[in-house]
Amino acid sequence: MGTIDVFVYGTLKPEGIYYQQYCAAYLKQSQPAQVQGLLYDLPHLGYPTMTMGDGWVKGYLLTLDATAMARLDYLEGYNPDEYQNMSIDDIEEEYTRQRAMVFNLAGQPIGEAWIYLMDKPPIGAVWVASGEWEAYAK
Repeated sequence: MGTIDVFVYGTLKPEGIYYQQYCAAYLKQSQPAQVQGLLYDLPHLGYPTMTMGDGWVKGYLLTLDATAMARLDYLEGYNPDEYQNMSIDDIEEEYTRQRAMVFNLAGQPIGEAWIYLMDKPPIGAVWVASGEWEAYAK
């Protein structure tokens, strides 16, 4: 079936609490990376989110067996079939999935990958100025 590239920045990072369950068995390659956006901690929920923006969000570019996508969508509460004909304003789920350019840590582009993000941070979100989420990661 092939592979997929996914940028992860929170609980799915190699040291994250969901990495073993959702990524490890499907992993083909992993490398530190970053995408443009803004990172927010959701301390009341125990995980982060990101939005589009002018900053940098640090994480990992994972190349996974393509069969992992359905599991990741499930974890993130994203249903691509149900929402394919709706605008982002009509979607009430937490995360949406879209393609974004991924860069190495030196800022050089390395390709596109899927990312899960929110349109805007929810109430109670705390901006992470460093762009790197550490809380609750272990």
